Amino acid sequence: MLRKTSSVIVLLGLLATLLSICTAYNTNPIIPPGDNSSQFVKKESGGQQNSKDPISSSSIKKEVNRIMRAWTCHGRNQRQLVDNLTSAGIIKSQIVRDVMNNVDRANYVFGGHSSNAYDDTPLSIGHGQTISAPHMHAHVLEELLPPLLIHASEHPNDPVSILDVGCGSGYLTTCFGRLLSNNKDDEQAQPPALGIRGKVWGIDFVPELVEMSKYNTKKADGDLLESGTVTLLKGDGWKGLPDAAPFQAIHVGAAADTFPKNLMMQLAVGGVMIIPVGPQLGGQALYRVERVKESPTFDTSDFVMTQLLGVRYVPLVHATN
Repeated sequence: MLRKTSSVIVLLGLLATLLSICTAYNTNPIIPPGDNSSQFVKKESGGQQNSKDPISSSSIKKEVNRIMRAWTCHGRNQRQLVDNLTSAGIIKSQIVRDVMNNVDRANYVFGGHSSNAYDDTPLSIGHGQTISAPHMHAHVLEELLPPLLIHASEHPNDPVSILDVGCGSGYLTTCFGRLLSNNKDDEQAQPPALGIRGKVWGIDFVPELVEMSKYNTKKADGDLLESGTVTLLKGDGWKGLPDAAPFQAIHVGAAADTFPKNLMMQLAVGGVMIIPVGPQLGGQALYRVERVKESPTFDTSDFVMTQLLGVRYVPLVHATN
């Protein structure tokens, strides 16, 4: 039954992502639902401005091949999983490769799924939530790495701040932590990727998942909690963590039905947010939101949006009083 369920999840993921290829060259402006502004600037995957030129058949074939391989990157262990993601072109940088090799997914999956820890599929962690497929974690890390490297280069003495909304199992939050710090007692661990001071905040609206994140992290990555590099706590994803802002990188691990302005306002100038947006039962897409300037109040012209690919995520929970 578990294998059959995983196959269905893979098929749905493929369909969602393939759909994004067909819609990636849509020239309509990206506007948050409920917002009448047309000032959001749409950029296509690859950083190109709106173009009316049709997508070439060779580009479609290349993208389809990459996506198809993404869902077949299963491994027998963490290193083989990462090697397969690298061979598929999902992991592009040595930094992301080292980080994902340093964080064993087996420590972050729900007990009943331990035999599927290195499958390239999402897995349930209870409470209606999942740990994302490894290729999605790789996508996010590759997208958020550049703004962190730029900040480290331009402001070497300033610590970076990273916010992971919907920490869930704790896996990606820990990966962010390993960008900044490695366990010195582990002789096989790679050196810190960025080599700078920083802080990672992981929040989740479900308190049981916050505790699960802490439990999972302590298995092999507890030094991140002990050093204060990573902090895990209960929080409302729609509100973020204004007291810890601004952030150079924000990741949202659940689909928002509209672009969350509070989170966008918590980005530093030059900072990037990766977020899935769309209705639970409709089309969703993963977006890259970059803050290019700062106004006293929310202004859509402060942000540049890039649609990356079609996805299928659980919904970002709205708090209820």
